[in-house]
Amino acid sequence: MRGALHPSSVTCCPRAASQRGPSCHTKSHAYLSVAVRGILALLVFGAPAGCASIPKGRYGVSSLRFTGMRQLAPSALEVCLATRQREAWTVRLGLSAPTCGEAPFKNTAPKLELWSWPWTPWPVFDPAIFMVDRERMLRWFRARGFYGARILDVDIRADGQVVQGVQCKPEAACKLNLVVSVEEGEPVIVTEVQLTAADLPPALASQLRAELSLHAGDRFDEASYERDKAALAQTLLEASYATATVEGRVVINRPSQTARIEYTIHAGPKCVFGQLHLHGAEGLPRAVLQETAAIPEGKPYRRETVEDAQRALFALGLFSAVRLEKEVHGRVVDLNAELQQARVARWQAGFGVLSGSLTRVTSDETISVPQWDVHMSASYDDKNFLGGLRQLHLEDRPALIFLDNFPRVPADGPRVGNILSAKLVQPAFVEARTRLTATAAWDIGPDPFRGFFRHDVALKLGLERAFFKQALTVRVAVQHDIYKLLQPRSAPADVTDYKLPFLEQQLVVDIRDNPGRPRIGAFFGFTIQEALRLGNYGSWDYVRVMPDARGYIPLFWDVVLAARFMLGALFVSSAAPSLPPTAAQLGPQTYRLRGGGANGNRGFLAGRLGDGIEGGSRRWEASLELRIPLSENLGAVFFGDAGDVHREPSFRFKHLNAATGLGVRYYSPLGAIRLDAAWRLPGLQRVGPDGSGVTFGPVPSAVHLTIGEAF
Repeated sequence: MRGALHPSSVTCCPRAASQRGPSCHTKSHAYLSVAVRGILALLVFGAPAGCASIPKGRYGVSSLRFTGMRQLAPSALEVCLATRQREAWTVRLGLSAPTCGEAPFKNTAPKLELWSWPWTPWPVFDPAIFMVDRERMLRWFRARGFYGARILDVDIRADGQVVQGVQCKPEAACKLNLVVSVEEGEPVIVTEVQLTAADLPPALASQLRAELSLHAGDRFDEASYERDKAALAQTLLEASYATATVEGRVVINRPSQTARIEYTIHAGPKCVFGQLHLHGAEGLPRAVLQETAAIPEGKPYRRETVEDAQRALFALGLFSAVRLEKEVHGRVVDLNAELQQARVARWQAGFGVLSGSLTRVTSDETISVPQWDVHMSASYDDKNFLGGLRQLHLEDRPALIFLDNFPRVPADGPRVGNILSAKLVQPAFVEARTRLTATAAWDIGPDPFRGFFRHDVALKLGLERAFFKQALTVRVAVQHDIYKLLQPRSAPADVTDYKLPFLEQQLVVDIRDNPGRPRIGAFFGFTIQEALRLGNYGSWDYVRVMPDARGYIPLFWDVVLAARFMLGALFVSSAAPSLPPTAAQLGPQTYRLRGGGANGNRGFLAGRLGDGIEGGSRRWEASLELRIPLSENLGAVFFGDAGDVHREPSFRFKHLNAATGLGVRYYSPLGAIRLDAAWRLPGLQRVGPDGSGVTFGPVPSAVHLTIGEAF
């Protein structure tokens, strides 16, 4: 089933639990064309017309440098000062620039300052402000544990000459260079960390001690101390102590350069949930909202339960913001849900470009395709369809489809296609967190791999349930596909009409820190389909199994090592006698196993990995990436891919078909705009049933432009 990227989604973003509770905000996604238009608009209209200049008779700060810092990073100090140097276009190895008062303070990511744009403003040097900054510097060193730090000298130069005063000639605009020499001295060392927690179970007291990051022998740092206090409070909240307070005290011995830390915990009583009060839900069925939140009145208070309720309410799509506030009455904790309603019903229209990959309308499966398109989209959304918080989504997407990699146009020009889809979601079906979904889609147009025209009609009815703070998702569904060729005589011999009723089960475990741009964690998905022939109805009896495992390990300077391994197997037990032999062996055209492309082995175009364009019944693909952030929005990737697709009953793991390459990522609001170039490795290519095929195909490389990370 040819699919589409969804035009928008909502992401629930609970902040660190606090006395005021978590909150959620909406994150909008758009199409690739929107990003392109935005970039062009910025380039054309966003740049100031003139050049920035230094006011006459004043000094502009050209550079600010620190010497003598051995144990702490100058860049971590610079961001805390009001006196700043003129900004330069900088390539920084890391996700973002340092933030004042936030770790790391020792090893910040390297950066390369290149040049300042002519329109970049000049910060003006102010002696009074710089005197305040000198005090800020000393206070910053003390916060890091260096109570003996001193400023030895401040070298102020203009055009290489030492400046005796700070007065520039009235008719001149002077550029100033500042060099601050400091002496850090010896840091304060923690000698003892004392935790006093009366009337707490021993197991909880041990858990609280395990939360502490500052221990005897460590350098004292105020940021770590405050972080430990917050961690203790969060652990107590999770243990049902909703009224607990954490008091901290630090005793610094200046002569001995030591510190003693004392935490005192007043736990109070263990609390239970009370009532959930909804504010801002006017016109909506409150009973369904209460059921969706599923706050267990009378049960022990848990921060995790509060966050689950907040996520469930936000996932309804009715609210642009959700905040849960606790209100304590003795041992009972009532929750006030502050809801900000979004538009319940809306029409949308637009156009965009889609390249390299598709998400099937009736599933979450993303496939690589050797095509790109220019499409229009018209949709209608109703978040409270016929009451009961039912969600209805209708969409029509006509497109001009180019059966080649972006931006190449095939010799016979574009093909016309259209996808008409409808989706209805009923929340709180049977029980509070189970959703019932009904989806229908009609795709008419060219097959993305073979080019012949066909109708593909898909129907799906399923249940979905999330567990453990959305880390585990279980889906079960019954589906039916009807596939019909528009011009049977012009279609390949191995393709024919079919009817495909099947069952599908999916298990997803997602423990990544950020699904859009993960730094640490893992993902595991397992999908299984069982096609059924009901008497003479249906074309196959088969089982299709698709496991997918991914892992992410942070290295240094926000560099991430990412790995993926996928398997696919189609076990056909019987097929209709009218099917061609290849179709009987490989299954339905829509669900055949293929490899290569932007989300697979990138050394091959989509569908070109393995023994034939017809697809296969066994597939394996593996990828290893070194993801290097160059700034908050820009990244580079070095990767290696391998894999194979074929029709035999076993996996050919010796057929590596290995490729290596590099890529660039621009992280936009709609996701990572990704450009990858890959080259196949000579001597590691094996094609054909016996592995004796040619070393390379016609082109030993491939280039892919698409949206979203490879995995």
